[in-house]
Amino acid sequence: MPVQETLGKDNYLFINATSHFILNVNPGNYFRHSNFISAVFVAAYVFIFVLGFVGNVFVVGVVLRIRQMRTVTNYFIVNLAIADMLVILFCIPATLTSNLVTPWILGLFLCKAVAYLQGVSVCASVNTLVSISVDRFLAICFPMRCQITSRGCRVIITAIWLFSFTITLPWTVYFKLLLIGRTEDNDQLYVCREIWPTERMGVIYFIVANLVLCYLFPLTIILLCYIFIWRTVWRRQMPGEGVHNNGMIHRSKIKVIKMLFIVVLVFMGSWLPLYAIFTRIKVGEPYQENSMEEFIIQVSSPIAQWLGASNSCMNPVLYAFFNNKFRAGFRTVLFPRKPCFENAGNIRMFSLRNQTVGTSARTRRASSLQKDNGKTNAI
Repeated sequence: MPVQETLGKDNYLFINATSHFILNVNPGNYFRHSNFISAVFVAAYVFIFVLGFVGNVFVVGVVLRIRQMRTVTNYFIVNLAIADMLVILFCIPATLTSNLVTPWILGLFLCKAVAYLQGVSVCASVNTLVSISVDRFLAICFPMRCQITSRGCRVIITAIWLFSFTITLPWTVYFKLLLIGRTEDNDQLYVCREIWPTERMGVIYFIVANLVLCYLFPLTIILLCYIFIWRTVWRRQMPGEGVHNNGMIHRSKIKVIKMLFIVVLVFMGSWLPLYAIFTRIKVGEPYQENSMEEFIIQVSSPIAQWLGASNSCMNPVLYAFFNNKFRAGFRTVLFPRKPCFENAGNIRMFSLRNQTVGTSARTRRASSLQKDNGKTNAI
């Protein structure tokens, strides 16, 4: 459907996985790509939508259904799963639509709502990761002094969502529909665009609210927490063979720390390309039309969008890969008649009891042999 009126080169479409992303609008064509490229986009986004939604539902179900999983850390993980589901529900369909067609076809309400909820969910995700890191830092570095209680966990989660809902409020005001032209049937075509009173205001808001408060500052706190955690763990003396149970608990904590650290690294790496591209466009000098830089940004932008959105489906996979309890919990949710989680715990306890009994039997046999030897020598 050809468009009779066109935009200048400085007009862009601003909807994506971080609630505002730049893609060059080409109003000469209603669809952005060929049928093959569009099919690739659909397959890629449907894959992460299904995997992410199902995986995060399982994470929530495991923690809520299995009593042993109801810990402070796992409550934070549930909150992260809820934030990831918001990204999946509100980010992926809108991002896919904006990558398939040039105009915004979802109306003014969804233009504002999608951008706002995308920002809320991403902000809630990163701040939940901060809370998890602080919780692990206190548990490992100050185990006897300061711990986050269940009540404190609820307060922190409430504060995370209040902060996330507040800091992204400007998007409900400054995301607007911009007329880009009309079709041959006289239908109006719009793009959903972030329009500030001045360009400087938009740049300042992006740097302070998005880049610093929702990415750089949280990740700095997270990295500092894990640096102190690793320092404490490596300095701590490993338990000996006489306290085998404590050794198992210690190794289990190390596995949890590794899992959470990988989750943070995946989050940082998934969103880094998107933030880097948008920072270049927002803060840097305008690039020349038809330049190599423009070509690189246009090619890498959809990939960066997909990578950022795919982070929401990676966390359940990481939990299943690194954490035995989550794996057992997933099996319990999938097969309710088979208490996999309880069996796994019973097997571990049975193994410990067998080891204890075996050790005691060996000790008794050694004592008996010593007595017999003493009697033989006496004779």
